[in-house]
Amino acid sequence: MAQTKSVRVENLEKIYSGHEGKQIIAVNKVSIDINPGEFVTLLGPSGCGKTTILRMIAGFEIPTGGNVFIGSDNVNSLTPDKRDTAMVFQSYALFPHLNLFNNIAYGLKIKNLPKDVIKKKVSDILSLVGLEGMENRAPNQLSGGQQQRVALARALVMEPAVLLFDEPLSNLDAKLRVYMRNEIHKIQRKVGITSIYVTHDQSEAMSLSDKIIVMRQGNIEQIGTPREIYAKPASAFVADFIGIANIVPAKVIERTDGITTISLFGLTCSKPSTCLVESGDDCNVVLRPESLMLGHTGEIKATVTSSVFMGESQDYRIDVQGVNLEVKEYNPCNKEVFAAGSEIFLSIDKLSMHIIK
Repeated sequence: MAQTKSVRVENLEKIYSGHEGKQIIAVNKVSIDINPGEFVTLLGPSGCGKTTILRMIAGFEIPTGGNVFIGSDNVNSLTPDKRDTAMVFQSYALFPHLNLFNNIAYGLKIKNLPKDVIKKKVSDILSLVGLEGMENRAPNQLSGGQQQRVALARALVMEPAVLLFDEPLSNLDAKLRVYMRNEIHKIQRKVGITSIYVTHDQSEAMSLSDKIIVMRQGNIEQIGTPREIYAKPASAFVADFIGIANIVPAKVIERTDGITTISLFGLTCSKPSTCLVESGDDCNVVLRPESLMLGHTGEIKATVTSSVFMGESQDYRIDVQGVNLEVKEYNPCNKEVFAAGSEIFLSIDKLSMHIIK
């Protein structure tokens, strides 16, 4: 495998001409640094600009402004085939008239490599992706997961410095998506290649990534590790997009030496926080469903409005002083289950709550 490289974009911008000359800003002066060997996911809803950024890195879209660097080289003027990248597409993009071997070998043949070299490289990559012995099969003889492995093998066999993924698992069913994302994670770790992955699926982003870039309307909302993004979202949008979040209004009592004291449901709570608020400010608190506990005793009176058994969890909706909250209790089979209409108490894991504006 060729040496992996860093990727850097500086003030990257893409503007399209819309109806009646109106400008549409798809990507708004975005800057990103990706280290060699990192797996970074661009995550966000449809139309947020994530795929446009990926295509500008690949060379399929020309930036309106800004620069793309692969390693130390500015690649703005280079065509896609000169950028030392390879793309794994959502649609697999396999040649239906070529067998598995020739699909994978296609790019190597274009480079006029010797036949014995091609055979060795294809054999090695087939072993890596777990498709040994299938060289003579046609694409229509493969399952969706196997076709995606062929697409991945075809990209990897070219030994690019950077591997690009454009929502590669969206055509697979739910169980196969989980299996394939684990396979992609395992292969990427084994090869150590710099990878940029586009998805709107937060579970994929969380399970695959060293770093997640959450995007909204052409702008970056937050960059961080999966743990940082989940536990310390920078905004209500990020909190709500990553998993399930209860976003509850609160009041700042005081802030001293990085410790913020708030009033929440009549309780006084203090915790370290980087949120820039002052005494008397209104704020919001992010409460994840799994950080809330129900019982016959506790801190805050509540009413169960919905109780649903989901197998691995009992999912509740509760009313607390007119505020609706979602609560998730895992492994419910050996726990007391509260029916809708029950008057109960709510307790909050204070360490897990996160203050935002």
